[in-house]
Amino acid sequence: MGMVTVTARGEQLELRPFTLADTTDYYDLVRDPAIAASAGFTPAHSLTEAEFLLKQQAKLPQIFAIELVAYHRAIGSVGLYERMTNAGEPATLEMDLGYMLNARYWHRGIMTAAVARILQYGFKTLHLRRITASCLANNPASQQILVHANFRQYDAVRHPDYAPFGAGQTELFYDCVELNP
Repeated sequence: MGMVTVTARGEQLELRPFTLADTTDYYDLVRDPAIAASAGFTPAHSLTEAEFLLKQQAKLPQIFAIELVAYHRAIGSVGLYERMTNAGEPATLEMDLGYMLNARYWHRGIMTAAVARILQYGFKTLHLRRITASCLANNPASQQILVHANFRQYDAVRHPDYAPFGAGQTELFYDCVELNP
């Protein structure tokens, strides 16, 4: 299932399932230390490692490649991940938003458009009642994407210096319970 959206600059995006043909483009994403640090993973060190990660992503039905139609390349990822309750059970009608974008395409409104489209999908197609997201406090671009998409910050946690993700940094937690009016 492909979903099409248009950025504020008029660039057409298609949100579609990942395929193995995206391996090289996906490697460009997951080997970038800046993207990995923001998304909470260790950068991939080889094309083989990226292919393994891509195969894992492809198994998740609500995760989509962001294709910039003009270039026919997967330039990012956006999707909804299973959200767990404090008891370790899947949360009913709630999911976590995750996204990453190739740094060459930052500051063009691409992720803002992709997130708006995935929220529409989550609320109208999947009938979710709540979508959550988080980002590090030192990532104002990600914060702005979430605020534009009608997310509201509900918590902030400072990670200990030994944490595997965001060591010594503050992580901001957001949720959205409706589409932008």
